[in-house]
Amino acid sequence: MIDFTRRNVLGVAAGTMASAISVAQFAEPAAADDTADLDLFVKLSSALTGIDALLLAPSRDPLQIKQVYFKQARSDPAFESLMQIVRANPADAAGNIMNNKDPKIKFLGRSIILVWYLGAWYQPSALAQTPSPASGLPFKVISPTAYTQAWAWRVAQAHPMGYSELRFGYWSDDPLPVDDFVKAKGA
Repeated sequence: MIDFTRRNVLGVAAGTMASAISVAQFAEPAAADDTADLDLFVKLSSALTGIDALLLAPSRDPLQIKQVYFKQARSDPAFESLMQIVRANPADAAGNIMNNKDPKIKFLGRSIILVWYLGAWYQPSALAQTPSPASGLPFKVISPTAYTQAWAWRVAQAHPMGYSELRFGYWSDDPLPVDDFVKAKGA
């Protein structure tokens, strides 16, 4: 006879959940192979998004989202060509990438912008083939952390459903200027 007690049922449920969670595969922050390239990636991302590099990659960063995005961008075949442009002329890299004649490089730049703002990765090749992102472009959410850390939430002074770092009742206040969210204080 099976003993159906609350403790046994909860034990089986916990074991089932633990085995399911251990199988789940989320993208984890991976250490950058080259910290110089990671720093250049952050500077490029700052130029592309208009968000201060100190905010994209703060000195205290337990989430290390910059490494998640770096790893994702680095997986694209055009990444090395993009980084050559950045290494050659960091000051003008954003313009040289966004106005590049090679669509692989130009649309990788656009994918980098989208990943910072939306926390989702759009394949550069799909962006190149679609006239408007509103037409239902496929994307992948890199991780739950990427979704909650998307800059669109901060710029809009909102938060994703079920997650907020804002105080209760924040919506009753007048919104702050966008520069308060995208420019580093004292920089």
